[in-house]
Amino acid sequence: MLAEFGLLTDRTILAHSNFVTSDDLDSIKASGSGVAHCPLSNFYFADAVFPLRTALDKGAHVGLGTDISGGYSPSLFDSARLAMVAARALNSGVDAADARERRGVAGSRITTGEAFWLATAGGGEALGLLVGKFAPGFEFDALVVDVAAPQSNIALWPGLDSAADVFDKIVLNAGRANITTVWVGGRVRSGVLPACTGVP
Repeated sequence: MLAEFGLLTDRTILAHSNFVTSDDLDSIKASGSGVAHCPLSNFYFADAVFPLRTALDKGAHVGLGTDISGGYSPSLFDSARLAMVAARALNSGVDAADARERRGVAGSRITTGEAFWLATAGGGEALGLLVGKFAPGFEFDALVVDVAAPQSNIALWPGLDSAADVFDKIVLNAGRANITTVWVGGRVRSGVLPACTGVP
């Protein structure tokens, strides 16, 4: 319908899109449009879960939104976590009265890395902006996350945690107390520039 009116273009960002079909996702991809996936407000108001895994597998542009008019948190960390929860709920189903083999849409889960990508580079792709990656030509947007900050909810186990474990713990547990510095467009916007040590 949107395509018939010329509204499905590479400048179109579709909010939520919970009720898209597989064919709809093909059209969204072909047009270069993007989807702003807001998992928390979807739970609150849509009574349906966006088929995120299908969209990603089709190569559609998807980024995360927070939709604070329909949720309680402006944090993209929270949105990334909730995207994982929503995908898992779709995968496993939610009606315990139904037999496991009849519940859910198998293969719908996403990884921590994919959730983080949706909050960074995926959002940039959906919006057509050069953001979300540490690459030539991209805006330098970054956070310094202090895992040992006061009131931190991140517990690391030196000698046991791999780099992937640390990454997962940051994405799954970091809060405002952990964010000490914020860069937007190459400029410090919040916090102080951290001292670099041990770097020539």
